Amino acid sequence: MPLYRDDSFLVVHPGSQNTIFSFGLLDSLSPPQYKIPSVVYKNTSTNEYRSKREENESTLIEIHPIKGSRIVDLDAFNHLLKIILQSVISNNPIITINQIPLLLVTPSLKWSRFDVEHVTKYVFESLEFTAFNILDLSIASTFAIGASTNSLVVNVGHESTQVVPVLGYQLVKFASKYLENVGGITIDGELKRLLPHLNEGQINALKTSNIYEVLNDTEGSFYSFDALNTEKNDEDFDVASYVAKEEGGESQMDIDEKKEEEESKPNSELEKNYFLDPVSNEKIYIGKERFQGTSKLVSQIVTAIHKTLTAIPDLEKRQDCYENLIFVGSTFNIPGLKRAIITKLIENHLIKPPSDASKTSDEDKVNSAIAAYQQSDDPYAANDNVALNQVPTTIKAVKYPDYFPEWKKPKETNGSWNDVYFLGGQIYSKQIFGANSNHGGDSFLDADIYEDRGPQAIWDVAL
Repeated sequence: MPLYRDDSFLVVHPGSQNTIFSFGLLDSLSPPQYKIPSVVYKNTSTNEYRSKREENESTLIEIHPIKGSRIVDLDAFNHLLKIILQSVISNNPIITINQIPLLLVTPSLKWSRFDVEHVTKYVFESLEFTAFNILDLSIASTFAIGASTNSLVVNVGHESTQVVPVLGYQLVKFASKYLENVGGITIDGELKRLLPHLNEGQINALKTSNIYEVLNDTEGSFYSFDALNTEKNDEDFDVASYVAKEEGGESQMDIDEKKEEEESKPNSELEKNYFLDPVSNEKIYIGKERFQGTSKLVSQIVTAIHKTLTAIPDLEKRQDCYENLIFVGSTFNIPGLKRAIITKLIENHLIKPPSDASKTSDEDKVNSAIAAYQQSDDPYAANDNVALNQVPTTIKAVKYPDYFPEWKKPKETNGSWNDVYFLGGQIYSKQIFGANSNHGGDSFLDADIYEDRGPQAIWDVAL
């Protein structure tokens, strides 16, 4: 009998804005069961932490323990773990803590040694877990895909981006890039510049709506490529005129909307489209700006990818990474963003035959990159079959596995693959905590080893 049962595994990924976790693994591994804000509340009078704020409690302050993928408040972070454990025990009253193994999936590039050891100490001494380990998010992503031991993981958060090569299932820290204040916040800033009339809540609602997308191929679109890439703001743009009137009959925008709905055109072929104001639920119409705002982020990511992989001296492994690009983070819910990065990489860095490269104009390079992207069997691939001692000769996003049906849902939004590292955490949990585990030793830290060697022992088992 295994020491720990699959239905008692606790897998947690703490993020800057939200924390996702699952308790118990199903036979068919599925996306995380729970998603909670990464927020705790501290009583300034007693220094005690709480999971929520009651009305009229002026002594409570809101604390975000993680910012930019860094732990900025260890005590608050530990309380966040306590909240998760309390919710698990509350919903499963017959379970005891010594039956639950805990795995944290973390973007560990900016987690300090002190942070990790402090968390380990709290997990064993305060929460009284008997089994614990930490798995790097990039390695977890590579585990989940299973296509290659070498990959490049691009993790785009709200306030930071991490570009991490994984070689032989090992994180290559010296080559990794951490981009501070680059991520979803970059898009927010660009949209605010393009749409100064929108407030922060409306910007976020637009960015996460089904009308916001990146158009890489403008053929058949209402807008030309030049129109979508102009740096000039529309001086006559007035959001107020695009808000549907509640009184006084239909606005012109209402009439236009009916015509557009009748024609049933896709978003890319509409001159304007709308999203709902998150407060009033009124319709706010947006023009070409709904296709803009990502170019700065794309350029920063492409530059970081190239610099990161240039630091890998082994050309074969470097090429493997270019052929196994993994994109994670909720920012990649934006349709077309992954493709924009691949296309820009192809345009800027794909190695072409010298005879062809000398005759190719910049415009032809863009067109050939898009053509290669569209015609490839893999939608994110371009391969010129060039036998050169240079890389990359092929650039493509990794192909997701076919044997995890739950991760393909919902199909209309391309599934839950942006959280694929969580799937890797589930797979790793089964390996280290399950029937084939050696119950501690070199696979995870247990209570006996912790008592003997202390929190520093985590470095002998963490990946």
